[in-house]
Amino acid sequence: MPKYRTCLGRALLLVAALGLSAAAQASDLPEPRYTEWSWEKEIFVPMRDGIRLSTDVLLPEGAEGKLPTVLVRTPYHKENTHWALFGPWDTLFLQQGYAVVIMNERGRHFSEGYYENYLEGARHDGYDSVEWIVNQPWSNGKVGTFGCSSSGEHQWAMASTNHPGHAAMLPLASGTAVGDIPGNDTRGAIYRGGIPMVGLWAWWYRDMSPSERLLLPPGTTQEQRIRLRDTFSLQPQTHFYPLENGTINSSGHKNAIEETLDMLPSKDVIRAVGGALTPFDKYVTWGPADERWDAVEQIGAGDQPRVPALHHNTWHDVGVGEMIRLFEYLQSMDTPNQHLIIGSGPHCAALQEEAIMADLRFGDLHVGDARYGGSDRGYAKLFLDWYGHWLKGEDNGITDMPKVQLHVKGKGWITGDVWPLKETQFTTYYLDSDGRAESRLASGVLSTDEPDGAAMDTWVYDPSLPVPSRGGGCCGDAMALDQSDIEIRSDVLTYTTPVLEEGLTIAGPIDVVLYVSSSAKDTDFMVKLVDVYPDGTAINLMDDAIRARYREGFDKQVFMEPSGIYKVRLTNLVTANHFPAGHRIRIEVASSNFPVLERNLNTGGNNYDETEWVVAENSVHHTPEHPSHIVLPVLPE
Repeated sequence: MPKYRTCLGRALLLVAALGLSAAAQASDLPEPRYTEWSWEKEIFVPMRDGIRLSTDVLLPEGAEGKLPTVLVRTPYHKENTHWALFGPWDTLFLQQGYAVVIMNERGRHFSEGYYENYLEGARHDGYDSVEWIVNQPWSNGKVGTFGCSSSGEHQWAMASTNHPGHAAMLPLASGTAVGDIPGNDTRGAIYRGGIPMVGLWAWWYRDMSPSERLLLPPGTTQEQRIRLRDTFSLQPQTHFYPLENGTINSSGHKNAIEETLDMLPSKDVIRAVGGALTPFDKYVTWGPADERWDAVEQIGAGDQPRVPALHHNTWHDVGVGEMIRLFEYLQSMDTPNQHLIIGSGPHCAALQEEAIMADLRFGDLHVGDARYGGSDRGYAKLFLDWYGHWLKGEDNGITDMPKVQLHVKGKGWITGDVWPLKETQFTTYYLDSDGRAESRLASGVLSTDEPDGAAMDTWVYDPSLPVPSRGGGCCGDAMALDQSDIEIRSDVLTYTTPVLEEGLTIAGPIDVVLYVSSSAKDTDFMVKLVDVYPDGTAINLMDDAIRARYREGFDKQVFMEPSGIYKVRLTNLVTANHFPAGHRIRIEVASSNFPVLERNLNTGGNNYDETEWVVAENSVHHTPEHPSHIVLPVLPE
């Protein structure tokens, strides 16, 4: 087959090679062994059912003998490095003598087949892709999978097949691949407490991965596919725009997500912008216990992957809770060679330029030095050592590193052997007030003292005037934002500790229990953990929610009575943060966080097909009989 390389592409690769070479000298990375490589585009790789997947193969020129391979499977355009989230990393691996294979998933771009569900074909197509690679004349029989976000998520279903050639994996920010493992009820971050995450998934499926697409004429040749790829784009036009500072996008206009997602019924939001059919159209109508979720190829409780893996994510990532629960599940089964590394930053921050990570700022949060190990090219060395050991047989000591490595915002890296860390002291903080916790200027208190009086805080939730999202969600750089303007609303309760006289560090899972009541049959309760600075700036750390009808389990719907007081539990909060002396710890309680989460119309109906709503009067109780509280994972200083 012919090999293709453009002059511009070769020049860019050489520039990248020079940059990585300079970085190598500064951080003990190995010197580049190769500076040129071939790039064969649009190979059709057959799967077991005859479907062929569009594949590119890059090989370092001058390499002798059999090569280890880095495999990236992606739903995005293979040459769009922003959405492929691969960027200069292919250069890094090629320089060190790895073959690189980039493959479009089933039903995406020029790959054949139909994209019916997220992770379509990930399990068997992943196995067949590795099988194809190990049978190539240039392969040494060992494959390492790589990628962030979608390119990380598809690795887990593949790993569950335990192909003997799948020697190692780097599944970065891959939480949406996590299904029904014990303790996980989000169906891969589709839900928070049974509430659909419409702001993320309506945007992602409409603009990134629809089911309907243009098809190649039958019988195209490799040369024709290359010409078509260079001439036409199969990436959908962008109609939704990521949140930027909560409401305004870079063009200065009102955010298109807010303009569109506030329409009803919510199941039609993608149609409202003229979008093609997507899996989300049906997902938004399913419930979290719907048996049809079993057809989505997430990793589940019945899977036992044995592939060595670095579970990497960041604290503000939308799927960090799911990814940590997967690690904890595999840890409970004594799965060998699993390591958890959680850094700071937004989605896929590990692939950011080291100069950004050296003084990390995202949104309104200034983290400081968030580089892995505090050194330039820290992640590059980590990834090369990982593959060097498992794919090349290098004795580099990588498996001796701690099983758990966490970057604590405001403190730096800490390590341990298990999750949660052994030294964690789970400490209960109780909600209390004199009945006026609405807005941050009121009397809501967060204290280790149990409440001793009869009190509750009440607010009015009007679905036509939801609390707007500030930060959170996915996937831009503004996921950590000042909450001050949100906290002055009358439908947002705040509970805050006194000013801390000494610093306090938390790292681990956070449990929230609320005792609630409502005038409506069904409504939502949402909690946000916030770091309050001496000047009043209030930065969100993590949020979670629960739809009241699911309080007794996601496999049943139990509605509320106006006279009832009900216990709800929120279990998806997790973070690591140092609160310095002079700061305060705060939680917000509300009934909406829009458009990150779908609004509850409070009727007790399906919600997704409704256009009318009920205004609800909601309450949180904090009495000796009903002690609403949050349990923080405190570490000794």
